Amino acid sequence: MKFYLTLVFLYLNTLTYAQGISVSPSRIFFKGEPGQTVSQTISFSNTSTSEFYFVANMKDWDRDSLGVKKYYPVGQRKQSNATWLLLSENSVRLAPGETKNINLNMTIPPEATSLVLTNSMLFFTQVKEQKGELQKGVNMNVLLEMGIQIYHVPTGLPTGDLEFLAFEDKGLITPEGGNSVRKMLVKVKNTGQINKDAYVRFELTNIETGEEVPVKSIAIAMLPEAEQWIQLDLPATLKGRYLAVAILDAGTQYDLKIAEKEITY
Repeated sequence: MKFYLTLVFLYLNTLTYAQGISVSPSRIFFKGEPGQTVSQTISFSNTSTSEFYFVANMKDWDRDSLGVKKYYPVGQRKQSNATWLLLSENSVRLAPGETKNINLNMTIPPEATSLVLTNSMLFFTQVKEQKGELQKGVNMNVLLEMGIQIYHVPTGLPTGDLEFLAFEDKGLITPEGGNSVRKMLVKVKNTGQINKDAYVRFELTNIETGEEVPVKSIAIAMLPEAEQWIQLDLPATLKGRYLAVAILDAGTQYDLKIAEKEITY
């Protein structure tokens, strides 16, 4: 069996791919009560001149200490809700220019009374059929895989906050086969029971000259009670004393958090 796998994830409201395929929404938040069945429509659009065929599958997932997603077979994570889900169709075929909707149902077990956010990942995997042998599981090329995050958010979950735990300067780092950089890290904790999106903005100012060094903002997404390191690479050519400021912005419903560190290079 041959597989050619390209994973492309862009978590906006819609997943859009250069091949002319879009899927919406990219994240689904179900809010039903125990014993209820709730539903969400997933929309596919093919603006290309080619036909696409996708098959669905589920996985459990979480993030490691750097925020990288890790995937597991269904049932391996305590916070999984994958077994609560049922699709109206387990495969999707899109002709050129076609738009199609399918339904995703979540049946919340009556015993799911704990105030815990659960999550899973619904994948739609594009496969290319060869010689009509798809049913036999052979000669199938995997070309594209799209992931939709699925959450169940019980009523009454404490929102908590995001806060800085640490601000570290790792100095000059030379990765194997790469260019040297100066690396800074900040550690952030989500104290709540809901997942949160935020930006960490950085400001770097030379204390002696007042020169400001442009630094990019970094988008983060955090699961409940998670702790995550955010890494920032700075030019290896920096010399002198600098004031580094990290600003944690989780939106208008949360206060800005600020951390400062003086660094000498």
